[in-house]
Amino acid sequence: MKKNKINSIGSKLGITIMILFMFILVPLGYVIDRIFFGFYYGQTHEYIDEVSLDIINSISYLDDQNELGLYEKMANHTKTELVIVDKAGKVLTNSNLYEKGEGFNPDLLSKIKKTNKIHQDYVDPHTKNYYFLSGRPIIINENFEGGVFVFSSLDSIHDSIHKLRTYLVIAILGALLLAAGFTFFVSKKLSKPLIDMEKITRRISKGDLNINIKKTSNDEIGSLAQAINDLAIELKEYRTNRSEFLANISHELRTPISYLSGYASVIRKNLYNNDQEKEEYLAIIENEASRLTLLINDLFELSKMEENKIELYKEWIDVEELIEGVLNRSKLSANKKNVTLKYEPGKHLKMILSDGMRLEQILTNLIENSIRYTNHGGIVITSRANKDFVIITIKDSGIGIPPNDLPFIFERFYRVEKSRSRQMGGTGLGLAIVRELVNVLGGTIEVNSAVGQGTEFIITLPIEV
Repeated sequence: MKKNKINSIGSKLGITIMILFMFILVPLGYVIDRIFFGFYYGQTHEYIDEVSLDIINSISYLDDQNELGLYEKMANHTKTELVIVDKAGKVLTNSNLYEKGEGFNPDLLSKIKKTNKIHQDYVDPHTKNYYFLSGRPIIINENFEGGVFVFSSLDSIHDSIHKLRTYLVIAILGALLLAAGFTFFVSKKLSKPLIDMEKITRRISKGDLNINIKKTSNDEIGSLAQAINDLAIELKEYRTNRSEFLANISHELRTPISYLSGYASVIRKNLYNNDQEKEEYLAIIENEASRLTLLINDLFELSKMEENKIELYKEWIDVEELIEGVLNRSKLSANKKNVTLKYEPGKHLKMILSDGMRLEQILTNLIENSIRYTNHGGIVITSRANKDFVIITIKDSGIGIPPNDLPFIFERFYRVEKSRSRQMGGTGLGLAIVRELVNVLGGTIEVNSAVGQGTEFIITLPIEV
């Protein structure tokens, strides 16, 4: 299924980065514009203030035409408009704003007379042009004789700001183009492995588990690639185990069902010779039904444990008392095979906070298993405690387990001697259940064995689960 390119992770990442750059560059450009505008504005104000002050300090007489002409030339040189007026408001100099002899703005003249200095924006009433205005009074012999007004056009500032804004726009566009290139590169670099992983996970979903993603980095993407590889391995193992499980369970169910069907048919058709033979057939049917029930119960129990659906009922347990109770129930099976059961409790054995019923189930399974595969001699159970754990060992003198089979004995339906194990009544799930129960109780189980010398199981359980 093709994806909309706009909805791809590369596009989303690119759009996100571009928006981020826009949020950074546009406010930054605005701030720079304001800073430079304020700088030019302040510089112009300061400049015309200095010009007006210099003129005020140099004026001694307002009737000196040569001196006034010199000021007009200075105004042209400083690119300002200079207006000098007398106390009656008559303009004494020529400028683009006022002609010589023209009447000046009485409000401005009155204002400098009162405030001694004005500094403000000014709009020419005729041309509507904007100016900065700096005005100072002319004081001669402590008498107000007129005023000096210096006008600076805002056009030059606007030209400078316009150029600056043009440079800023070009810089922002250039930065956005660089950002777009960077975004394209980064988004491609980041999204490509994700897209590759998407393709591979789709192959996994279709059952192709013989894949391996090349890990190109040690970051989160590399970790994700490794996780997908691990997932493929786990799924492959799961599929293999499932196939083996289905084959095993089919095989395990086939035998008792065949017996049930065959002997039930014999009895229904009256194909037996006498009542004794009939009873034997009925006994076989009963035994196989019990075996089938036991197998189903074990499967159900194991399934609950593997799905973590088993509930623990914790209580303080006297380990010595619990082991002795299990041995008492197992004596009948042991006596039938002339196998001795011996318990050697450790000193100062601690009580443990655990599930007594589950611990009893573990020990019963292991002891019955040892009895089943021990033809002579005995079984010794020991228990001891250290600071945090209780250690229980079950050692028999049975037939032992070959080294090649030892790593697999806790797997479901695994049997060392398949025909013999089936004859002994096992379902092939006992040790798998034991291992899962020990894990649920927070412990560990180990096994040591030698052919012809017996087997030893070592269970380590925490004092408190």
